[in-house]
Amino acid sequence: MAHVLIGFAEALPAPEVVFSLRAAGHQVSAFARTENLPLARLPLTGLHRLPAPETNAPAAVAAIQKLLDKVDAPDLILPLDDTALWITTQLSEGLISRIAGATGFATTAALDKAVQTRAAQAAGLAVPDTVILPDDNAPSLPVPGIARPSRAVDCQNGMLIKADVCYLTADTKPDDLDPAIPYLAQPLIRGRGEGIFGFATASEISAWSAHRRLRMVNPHGSGASACISTPVDPALKGPITEFLEQLNWRGPFMIELLRDDDGTPWFVELNGRMWGSMALARRQGLEYPAWSVAAALDPGFVPTPPPPPETPVSVRHFGRDLLHLAFVLRGPKGAFHRRTWPRLLDSIGPVMKPGKANGFYNYDPAHPGYFLRDALWTVRRTLFR
Repeated sequence: MAHVLIGFAEALPAPEVVFSLRAAGHQVSAFARTENLPLARLPLTGLHRLPAPETNAPAAVAAIQKLLDKVDAPDLILPLDDTALWITTQLSEGLISRIAGATGFATTAALDKAVQTRAAQAAGLAVPDTVILPDDNAPSLPVPGIARPSRAVDCQNGMLIKADVCYLTADTKPDDLDPAIPYLAQPLIRGRGEGIFGFATASEISAWSAHRRLRMVNPHGSGASACISTPVDPALKGPITEFLEQLNWRGPFMIELLRDDDGTPWFVELNGRMWGSMALARRQGLEYPAWSVAAALDPGFVPTPPPPPETPVSVRHFGRDLLHLAFVLRGPKGAFHRRTWPRLLDSIGPVMKPGKANGFYNYDPAHPGYFLRDALWTVRRTLFR
């Protein structure tokens, strides 16, 4: 068994990753910006506070390097969010083999949505008409549209930044966007968020699964607060396989899609690290975190997934669901979202409906109260951010 360093501990999937790795017999340590986290109450081998990469990225990299260079260092590092994934790109070459996740060009692609978009188009996935700024030098932008930063995170003046998404209106001009930040400008599409997941090895892609969002934290567009398993669309397996082969992808993957009213599944992005809805995967017996470590320890590893569930499986994050109600109550910002904005009365029922404990994110029978503590922390962190 291995000693695995995960982080950042503040990342949404962190608790489920801890549960998965410990169930597989591994020791788990974590790194974070602060030690005041619910995760600190779980049985970790260590919780290491790092300098915040948002204020001093080189210091954060140096701290991780030092942790991994110690005599009793963790055997592997498993990044849980884009910031941690970026840090792994800065580690010395001698540590590359100890990364349980993407490396090399795959990491570059995971952190750059422009690379992903071009690969998705070449693989035959449906991609919205996209203006890549500043490369395309477009005289106009799609309206109504959205401009997403191409880079998941970007290092500027020694600080790691995560640029904001911008909504595009008839008054927006290319010059209005920050010229220092590459953007993908795409038309707004009404649709339902979906995800396709799996595990890529040198020989095959296995452990396919899929879900759709039941609720988003923010109905304007955000991560899910509740989701439900669905069958994998067979028409997508071929293009997704081609897409991943272009990136030389190995290990777990999550591809985010938006299925419009006509049934077209539009490519949104590849998440190249552990994802937020890990609870749903694990409730189906899909131990993607433990499998990622197994593949790092044995390059020939191929997971043996259980059969798909006979009935759909759903999970919800209680804290994020409460935030969903707050956003619904606040109301839409513009006409585009007003037509499909959830009604408060329709949202209250599903959010407040009692359910089995394992139907919530971050539940583990060995730590039965943890999911409630994590929910409270999630609400407080968001409201007082």
